[in-house]
Amino acid sequence: MQKEFRNNIILLLVINFVIKPFYVLGIDAQVQNAVGESEYGMYFALFNFCFLFQIILDFGIQNYNSQYISSNRDEISLMLPIVLGAKIILIILFALMVSIGALLMSYPLEYFILLGLIVMVMVFQSLFIYLRSNFSALGFFRMETWFSAFDKFLMILVIGYLLYVSKNISITLFAAGQLFALVISVIVAVFFLRKKVVFKISFNLGKIKTLLTKSFPFAIVFLLMTLYTRMDGVMLEYILDDNARAAGVYAAGFRLLDAANMIGYLFALLLLPMFANLIGEKKDVNTLTFSAASLLITIASLISAICWFYSSEIMNLIYIQADNTYSEVFGVLMLSFWAMALSYVFGSLITASGKLRIFNMIFVVGIIINWTLNLMLIPEKGAYGAAVATLVTQFFVFLSQLILARKMFDLHFNFTFFSKSLTIVGTYFALSYLMHQYLAMNWFLEIIIITIISLAISFFMGFLRLSLNPA
Repeated sequence: MQKEFRNNIILLLVINFVIKPFYVLGIDAQVQNAVGESEYGMYFALFNFCFLFQIILDFGIQNYNSQYISSNRDEISLMLPIVLGAKIILIILFALMVSIGALLMSYPLEYFILLGLIVMVMVFQSLFIYLRSNFSALGFFRMETWFSAFDKFLMILVIGYLLYVSKNISITLFAAGQLFALVISVIVAVFFLRKKVVFKISFNLGKIKTLLTKSFPFAIVFLLMTLYTRMDGVMLEYILDDNARAAGVYAAGFRLLDAANMIGYLFALLLLPMFANLIGEKKDVNTLTFSAASLLITIASLISAICWFYSSEIMNLIYIQADNTYSEVFGVLMLSFWAMALSYVFGSLITASGKLRIFNMIFVVGIIINWTLNLMLIPEKGAYGAAVATLVTQFFVFLSQLILARKMFDLHFNFTFFSKSLTIVGTYFALSYLMHQYLAMNWFLEIIIITIISLAISFFMGFLRLSLNPA
């Protein structure tokens, strides 16, 4: 399991580090530059609004499917038709609830074309992610790895053509380009999955009800995570009367946080079925847990430190309208990335166990903290206040998950692991500060030097060898 994780996570990171940063910086950010922060801020607010209803679209099926099929791989032919039938019903409910919610929010009629496209984007994105989850659940991790960035690769081609060749881009065409790429991605995923399992659709309401009952605890996890991570953009647009400018500024930083956060998400895609398999066979999870955590501590500490000290340079490179507010918001958001990344390790471990009651309570408290801080900070601090709320919430959730996972699985934390972790974090931030403050050279070269030195330190401390076991 250790070797399998190592080989696949390396390939997964390489593929996604090549494709997804190009999409985020070369496509997504440039669309915002082209259409303006207010128009993109409107899109960002509508996207987050739809995301709040994502629980209806997925209903925990993806995580339940990964957990269940990983331990019962011969039952996928029985599960797939029921899931597809349930998905069709949930898609209809999702579209209906978004429409009702938009009417209750009194959105202008001109928003509804874009809203409809976003709904379809989320529908096909949900289908694509579910289809991919079957590859990893069946143990075809290499196939899942190649598909992990396939949709973004197609978006680069389609939206890149509109942006750079035809030079005819609007926020509506941006959403339409995403939809086209996702439709093709779903078709290709179905083609490859058909070689592993026969596709059928079942509308057996009894079996669908049983499926949704079993997936419901996972749905609650998804709902609560969505609320405390996505409510900021909606609250900014709703509380402030600034033509969605603050939402646009927040979106500029959150885009890069979301992109970086894909690293943790990719870890979770591999870790969830692996943890489920280990737990099902009653094997020890310590080695895999600390191998993943040590690697993510290295990556997250490096990214957070660089983005904190070089926030102004990064924002001015990407956004033509960037000012001090952009860099301040971005810097705070990227500090929260450290906690978000590590949460994927311990959150995946808890999810794989299926014991989610206390896990969900952590998210409930996180929502209360986030909502309260947003109400207090947004009216006075705007996007910066929302970023601070995110930082506090993410660290609370991470520490709570860490404590819960340690109690549930008897994780063998010791002084050596903690001291090495603190050394990594402190060294990376100190190195980034010194390089930024005192080294007079091109800032991009400074980042390269920081990265090389930091990775060397982590390697010699054992954090990049994927074999750390603090037991």
